Amino acid sequence: MTKTLTITLPDALEQALAQTAAQANQSTEELILKLLTQNLIPETEEQPDPLMALFGSISSDVPDAADRHDYYIGKAIYDEMHSDE
Repeated sequence: MTKTLTITLPDALEQALAQTAAQANQSTEELILKLLTQNLIPETEEQPDPLMALFGSISSDVPDAADRHDYYIGKAIYDEMHSDE
């Protein structure tokens, strides 16, 4: 079963999504669905974390970087998008 969801996005977020989707040769809807799926559906062995191969390959002062890397990546993107505010 599928559902249609309508959301209102700030202009900066819509522009970032459109640009990222274009770079990935995807529609904005495809990108949003991919991002939501990656962040909300638990990982399985068939769908492992794509960054897992990099775990332990760098030194960091962030003790939970391996466990919370998605949070830190998302925060960096958010901070960059809002840096001119």
